[in-house]
Amino acid sequence: MKKPIKYCKNIECEEAIVDYASSKRLYCSDSCRNRDGHLRRMDENIEFITFTKQLKQNYLLLNQFAEAGIYKEPLAKFERLGFNTSYLPHFKKFNIEGRNCYCYTIKDITFELENENFKNLVIHKSKHKINGRN
Repeated sequence: MKKPIKYCKNIECEEAIVDYASSKRLYCSDSCRNRDGHLRRMDENIEFITFTKQLKQNYLLLNQFAEAGIYKEPLAKFERLGFNTSYLPHFKKFNIEGRNCYCYTIKDITFELENENFKNLVIHKSKHKINGRN
């Protein structure tokens, strides 16, 4: 009896599987199985991956400003350089210089969107801040 021809389940491959010992075989090789799993996980977690990438980009931009000693700039300037306010972590309430404010923390950098219209971005805590300005 002739075995029916099966095709690899990986959408990038779809090669014919002619010699197979079990009818349960879905992929032509282990690399195809691994690649198909990787593609499936990428599709399932696309929102998380996008958020993580944008958060990393925001952190790198804030870190550059902190390293340069710039702690207060207009938000529009950050946005022109690639800062995206749609991808911010949850804010927390901090007591900074005797006033309560809502700040965001990404790794070691704590920053605030100042004013009621969020016109300025102020970096409060960073590993690059001078001791007198902490």
